[in-house]
Amino acid sequence: NAASMTPFCYKCIPPLVASLAQKERTKLNHLSVKQVPFLSFDIRGNTDLWRWAFQIVYTRSFEANDGSGDLRIVPMADMFNHGSAETEVEYVYDEDGNCYVQTIRDVPAGSPLRMSYGDPTNPSFLFARYGFLDESSPATFCKLIPSHISEEMQNIGYAHNRMLFFKDSGDVSQEVWDVLLYQVLGENDEWKQKEFYEAHMNGEHGTKQSIHEQYLSQTMAKTFRTY
Repeated sequence: NAASMTPFCYKCIPPLVASLAQKERTKLNHLSVKQVPFLSFDIRGNTDLWRWAFQIVYTRSFEANDGSGDLRIVPMADMFNHGSAETEVEYVYDEDGNCYVQTIRDVPAGSPLRMSYGDPTNPSFLFARYGFLDESSPATFCKLIPSHISEEMQNIGYAHNRMLFFKDSGDVSQEVWDVLLYQVLGENDEWKQKEFYEAHMNGEHGTKQSIHEQYLSQTMAKTFRTY
């Protein structure tokens, strides 16, 4: 996973995975193990040991559902595998922080018990966090990471779970085309960009489609340059 990657690895993987991996690596680097007084000098100086401990804790923990972002380790629940297309269990916390896991459908004896580790359309997160690729994911992020993501781009649809390439059908989500066109218009005609944005926000699909058709060649050219 990301904690084991080197700077060279970041150059060999898609940009979103690289970005997530660098954030994961930063969390590892910010550990203050050497400041823990009750650890022996040998343990505090054993980089391989505390990297291993970080990976064990981080890949077996669950995020609290109270919005705090805290991670919690739940014995036995950390043994559930990931399911993308199908899951059998889900977990919840009560007010005291106790974790409860229950099946969400009938499960035949001998069947696996799986839960979702994250957004099934974004295998990049699973690879960076847990170190595996979910081949059952129906889609993946389109790799477009602008240097600046404006509020307007987010309103049009820029998000890692919406800018998708679909694996089996080869389809591209509408948000990809909308964001690419918005960028093209910003480079060529700001008035037309404003018209396109307002048409999107007001649900004027005919106007949007007309602008898409007018700038199709430029949008396709930017697509080839980007991907």
